[in-house]
Amino acid sequence: MTASQLTPEVKKSSGVGGFLRDVKIEMKKVTWPTKRELTGYTITVIVSSLLAAFLIWGIDAILSVLFRLVMGVH
Repeated sequence: MTASQLTPEVKKSSGVGGFLRDVKIEMKKVTWPTKRELTGYTITVIVSSLLAAFLIWGIDAILSVLFRLVMGVH
């Protein structure tokens, strides 16, 4: 397929009204997640964020101890 076959013909709208009409048309094309999918995505983001936070905290704690050992600070 060529690019022209994949891209639908776009009508040029002018002004705020045209923009809002185009937004409404595009929003109807969106596939919205179900409540179950959204819950799963939310849990994934929260768990990933917590894991990243603990990883950063752990690395910071280790580097702090090493820094104190190297600098001779108690």
